Amino acid sequence: MNSRNVCHSLAVALRFGTTKLNRSGWNPSRRCNSISSMSGQLGGQLSYVQRMKMLQNLREKTGITEEVIRKGKCLVYYKGDPLLTENFSIAWMDFDDLQVEPKLFLENAMLLGMAERGEFQFAVQIVGFGKESKQAVLSKSQGSFTDFRLSLMMMPTYEASLASKAKAIFNWHRRNTHCAKCGSPSVRNSTASCRTCHKCEEVWYPTLSPVGIVLVADTTKSNLLLVRQGRHPKGMYSCIAGYVDSGETLEEGIRREVAEEVGLTVLSVDYKASQHWSFPTSNLMIGCHAIVNGNETLDVDTSELEDARWFSVEEVRRSLDSIKTNPLETMSAIKEGTDQFFVPPRGTLAHSLIDAWLSG
Repeated sequence: MNSRNVCHSLAVALRFGTTKLNRSGWNPSRRCNSISSMSGQLGGQLSYVQRMKMLQNLREKTGITEEVIRKGKCLVYYKGDPLLTENFSIAWMDFDDLQVEPKLFLENAMLLGMAERGEFQFAVQIVGFGKESKQAVLSKSQGSFTDFRLSLMMMPTYEASLASKAKAIFNWHRRNTHCAKCGSPSVRNSTASCRTCHKCEEVWYPTLSPVGIVLVADTTKSNLLLVRQGRHPKGMYSCIAGYVDSGETLEEGIRREVAEEVGLTVLSVDYKASQHWSFPTSNLMIGCHAIVNGNETLDVDTSELEDARWFSVEEVRRSLDSIKTNPLETMSAIKEGTDQFFVPPRGTLAHSLIDAWLSG
């Protein structure tokens, strides 16, 4: 069974309109003159600051032009699944290969970013292009549409962040078609960075929810606590995670989640890293390491968790090495009714937290 088949075994078009507040919609005659001149000055490569300034200009002043679209590379989605290569990298497509008019493209697309050589990056949902769109794209690409959730665990880190961002913003627009202030219909701008109410002119931006995720160790630092939820793939144990409540600090949220879910007292919390995660909505995962009082007995909240267990550092290290070496084989080899387990694969913040602990 090849990797693509193993992957699968484990595993509305947006309405376009112009907006106010100087956030322009489609204007094919407007030009973005700085692209070629800046690329020429730098031998074809733009700095991070230059790229961010140009993207800001598109979002807040000029809007998307036909010139920008035709310079773009596209991350293509079909019914929420991204077009990826056999190696789980983005199968980027040129705008011209999509064979669609620029205005229809923008009705179903969003501006993702900009590559170092000045190529604009878009994400586009092709369902809105018609019934034959899927086969037309597949015939011109070297990829296939792949289950989104598992894709994030297999993709290169930078590309996974782009895919997660696109999924979250598409979902936000789909769920927020009306103004939360007056209830009137709202319209998106050309970059999909916001929506504006037709009636009261209120501007709305995609939301982000903070989530604390923590790898817990005992005071001897020889054991790590991992937990399992029913929705996890068979055999996977991960880190404790939960939303930070309104009015809480990150540290308070983590202490509360550990107390609620496993009945342990957190003695210290150290921030390590963060990651955007688009499940179940748009979340900012804030990763930490924590030390708990190891003399307390686990008191697992079975309404939240299927299981929680202490693992020795060596057990976790072996599992991490296995998931790094051959993730698909490791995930598919778990047998029911055994003590076999695996830690989350790359692409997840839990994987990074475990890796950082074992490397420290």
